[in-house]
Amino acid sequence: MKNQLDDLRKIIDEIDGLIVNLLAKRMKVVKKVGLFKKRHNLPPLDPTRWQQVLNSKMEKAKSLGLDPEMVKKIYNIIHNQALEIEKK
Repeated sequence: MKNQLDDLRKIIDEIDGLIVNLLAKRMKVVKKVGLFKKRHNLPPLDPTRWQQVLNSKMEKAKSLGLDPEMVKKIYNIIHNQALEIEKK
C-alpha cells in the first residue's frame, strides 16, 4: 500500500515540476510582451484581453471537472505577477 502511495506522490511531483517549468516559460514570454508594450506605448493591462483570458480558463476548467473559482484564483495570481514583470 505504501508503494502505491509513493508512486502516486511521485506522479504528482512530476506534474508539479511541469507546472513550474511552464510557469517559468510563461513568464519569459510575459517579459517579451512587456517589452513590446513599452516600445509601442501600450499599457501593461488590457482589461478586455484579461477578461477574455480569465473567462476561457474558467470555461476550460469547468469542462475538465475543475472548480472554475479555483482556476480563477490561480490565474489572478499568475496575472498579477505578469503585470509586475510587464511594468519593469
